[in-house]
Amino acid sequence: MLAGLIIDSVAGDVQADGVADDVARSMLSFSPSIFFVVLLPPIIFNSGYHLRRDLFFRNIVPICMYACIGTAVCTMVVASILYVCVPLFGFGFRPTFLELAAFGALISATDPVSTLAVFQSKKVDPHLFYLVFGESVINDAVGLVLFECLAHLIEKQQNQLNVGQEFAQFLYDFSTGFLGSLVLGTLFAITYALLMKHVDMRKTPFLELCVYITMMYFPFVAAEILRLSGIVTVLFTGIASKRYVEPNVCAETAVNADIVFRLVAHLTETIIFLDLGLSVFGLVGDGAFRIVFIAFALLACLVGRAVNIYPITYLFNMVAGRGKTIPPPTIGNEYVAEGTSREDGVILTSPGESMTDDSVIPWKTAHMLWFSGLRGAVSYGLARMFPQTENQSIFIATTMFIVLTTTFVLGGATESALQFLNIDTGVDEVKYLKHLKKKKLFFGWLSHFEDQTLRSWVLRDFDKRKLDDDGEIVEDIEEKLFYQEHIELTETEHAQVREKKGGLYDYGQ
Repeated sequence: MLAGLIIDSVAGDVQADGVADDVARSMLSFSPSIFFVVLLPPIIFNSGYHLRRDLFFRNIVPICMYACIGTAVCTMVVASILYVCVPLFGFGFRPTFLELAAFGALISATDPVSTLAVFQSKKVDPHLFYLVFGESVINDAVGLVLFECLAHLIEKQQNQLNVGQEFAQFLYDFSTGFLGSLVLGTLFAITYALLMKHVDMRKTPFLELCVYITMMYFPFVAAEILRLSGIVTVLFTGIASKRYVEPNVCAETAVNADIVFRLVAHLTETIIFLDLGLSVFGLVGDGAFRIVFIAFALLACLVGRAVNIYPITYLFNMVAGRGKTIPPPTIGNEYVAEGTSREDGVILTSPGESMTDDSVIPWKTAHMLWFSGLRGAVSYGLARMFPQTENQSIFIATTMFIVLTTTFVLGGATESALQFLNIDTGVDEVKYLKHLKKKKLFFGWLSHFEDQTLRSWVLRDFDKRKLDDDGEIVEDIEEKLFYQEHIELTETEHAQVREKKGGLYDYGQ
């Protein structure tokens, strides 16, 4: 924002030089096409590539409920509140209900980047982390489809619309688009796995790496060409490639690809927020900032988020809990990483072997889910695609203000909220998983087919690999270390190295 102010001031002093002014103004703009096609795919792919598949799919039902049902509900709540307030408070302009509904759809897309960054650094309860992460990724796709549907209705400029037909078309487009994107992303990962299996490039690791990293963009572009959701496609490509593709590449390529995925995602995320800050002053001075409307829009977002989270949490707990009267289980001290301190100064260890049931969602987790409903670059990118109406600039400016406010205020207060709600921190995911009740990600024959048959088809030398009790491939830590001395190890890998070496070595934290 500070850089945008400087550029805007310089641009005002060079009005006579049209070229310099055009360059300055272009730096203050935000291109939604570049955002969705160039900057967003690496972030989504990296998120899918590094998430824990088992923890994500354990919570897939509430994630989809929040992302699908909740986003639609939040959209209608935001639109209804603002529509009722228009004649009462006089915002200085008269938006239609369809315009407000489209605004509600784009502003319902959450992007808790700063919150998840705090979650990762504090190692919060994985149940909370994957609920927030999964809901934010999938509701981006839901918000995008819903926004495009409503934007299409606005552009049709018809006085009488067949609401039932349009709603049925939306349901069809979303269901086929979501399932089709899921299948397409998985097929891409399987195709890459078969390529790496039958075309041995391990002796040319640079070529192998070049082919591997195309997965960040190619599935996204293919999905958009097929009019599917590129976000969902590249997410599931990342999830599946970690399981099917990575075991087929050499250790050097696996480590280098991990670096590239993280690096590109970090750079694109930084560019997005730079673009967002620079574009603030591109809207200043054109009357787009309507303070009263912005205030009510922000309030409507908070109310809409609450109507999304709390009823769905209650409904899910009622069904999943099956009449349980005991309070929802929390993560006991046995799940907290050894050596982690709490406020009372007690050093927590891992003495217990008791199992916990994460089938219900504690209310403190629901409170944090509501708090984590930050708006981000996805909302702003959609706002830039708002239909060409006389109120377009107002919705863009309002979205920008909400994004900046939620990111700075709610994102900055995340750590305080964790302490206030007494959310467990310092949790080791590996130990957490060991204490969870076993739960199959797939059912019956499908689980056996994926675990044995499919992986034997796509993985090189699958029958010779060492598997753990859950069927996961056991990595050779020493081989990984050979290429990964400069990358931090997980706590579990560090312990394995110490056990193998028979002594205490400092491999980093």
